[in-house]
Amino acid sequence: MPLFKQKPPLQLRITGLVLTVVLSILVIVGYLFNLIIVQSVEDAVGKSAMDVATLLSELPDIRQAMEQRNPNSYLQTRTQEIKAKTQAGFITILDANGIRYSHNNPELIGRRFTGGDEGPALRGERYISKAVGISGPSIRAFVPVEKDGRIIGVISVGMFNNNVYSIVNSYFSSVLYYLSVGLGLGILLSILLARSIKKTMYGLEPDEIASIVKEREALLDCLHEGVLAVDKSRTVTLINESARTTLSLGSDALGKHVTEIIPSSRLSAVVETKEKEYNSEHSVNGVTIIVNRAPILVNDEVVGAVSTFRDITELRSLAEELTGVKQYVEGLRAKTHEFMNRLHTLHGLLELQEYDEAKALILQTNRGQQKLLQFLGRKILDPKTSALLLGKMQQAEEKSIAFTVHAGSHLSNLPDDVSNSMILVLGNLIDNAFDAVDGRANATVEVTLLEQPDQWVILVEDNGRGIPEEQLDLIFHKHYSTKNSDRGYGLYLVKNHVDHALRGQIDITSTPDEGTAFWINIPRRGDPQQRIGG
Repeated sequence: MPLFKQKPPLQLRITGLVLTVVLSILVIVGYLFNLIIVQSVEDAVGKSAMDVATLLSELPDIRQAMEQRNPNSYLQTRTQEIKAKTQAGFITILDANGIRYSHNNPELIGRRFTGGDEGPALRGERYISKAVGISGPSIRAFVPVEKDGRIIGVISVGMFNNNVYSIVNSYFSSVLYYLSVGLGLGILLSILLARSIKKTMYGLEPDEIASIVKEREALLDCLHEGVLAVDKSRTVTLINESARTTLSLGSDALGKHVTEIIPSSRLSAVVETKEKEYNSEHSVNGVTIIVNRAPILVNDEVVGAVSTFRDITELRSLAEELTGVKQYVEGLRAKTHEFMNRLHTLHGLLELQEYDEAKALILQTNRGQQKLLQFLGRKILDPKTSALLLGKMQQAEEKSIAFTVHAGSHLSNLPDDVSNSMILVLGNLIDNAFDAVDGRANATVEVTLLEQPDQWVILVEDNGRGIPEEQLDLIFHKHYSTKNSDRGYGLYLVKNHVDHALRGQIDITSTPDEGTAFWINIPRRGDPQQRIGG
């Protein structure tokens, strides 16, 4: 079973990595130090052996004894005395044929030297050698003894390897101590480094950081508002696509000083004052935007600032859609246009002294207007809805559309929250119907408003071009429109208000080239908060 079901924590991974590197370096350093110490000790031992061997080869009593027939006893005693006074492991004297005159083991005196490396010395060479003799591996120096140009013997002085390694170990123990200290420091520093890195990343793991970055990118792409952020030096560090589009900024804006792309930017002031700014108007590149600005604080220290903004034209458009102002304005405009035409006609009749015709026009206009007002005043008692229908009737007349309110319609005074949503829903459905019948002969739009004990009912019918069946599921999507890219909010707002604000239900039936009907049921509830919160 694995020790970690998931990846080990970053702090543990950093500590492990640093420790591995430190330990590897220490092992390599220790190995190299060991090689250097061994080589130095061997060189020192060899040189010392060579010095002792040279000294012995020059002692008169040694040279005289080697010239005698049986010098074994004297040379054995003499070499053991010298050996005791030096650190030599052995001192062996050979005759010209390689036969021992002396040895640590007296029983081997008189026998041939067994190292196999004495040959060059018997030929007159002096050198240091490493070889395995009868007493074990050793480092030894060979010095020939000559008389009158003739080799009369060889002196070999050496030290056994186990003694050499004892010296090496005594030196290397100090190295091991310092290597252990280095390892301890490496462990401590690796832990401190790992903690520092983890603190810098606010205690997050790399996977968590990657996830946050992906979420941030997705969030910025989804935001319709423009987002722009700067660091402490006022360099642009973040800008989303909506910001580029709204302010007409190039792709090279990232990394520039904020005043290079927005000369009048107040983000520098926000960085200095640490104060937030909300809903301020600002003109950039000919576009008026509503901006919110706030400092970015880390441990109560300003590290930058961020601003979010939106085109004020778009906000005003949405506000008009939400409050029904657009419908009122269009109705008033149509009404003004109609009455200006009637006034011009009346003025002409009076100039021509056609008083009877002028009187008839006034009576006709008054009767039509009174009939319409009486119907709305009798059947549609909610003032906002009545005003909206009156404006739409005048607008329809201007567009040559037969717009009618079903004679069976009835609507009492509505609660404010329902009334506001009603004009938004009804106004958008009527506008949508007007668009659907635009350009068609005998264009007809009919509205039915019913008030029942448990619900209100809205029915808007037209004989327009209809909606293909495959598009019925798309018409309520935001930005979906069959007209142009600047449309596509109306039915989206209708669906959103019916589902969330009114907690109602919307149905649609449509036949291509015959027409479309929208049917909305809005439940009646005593407590307005229940309608809003469900």
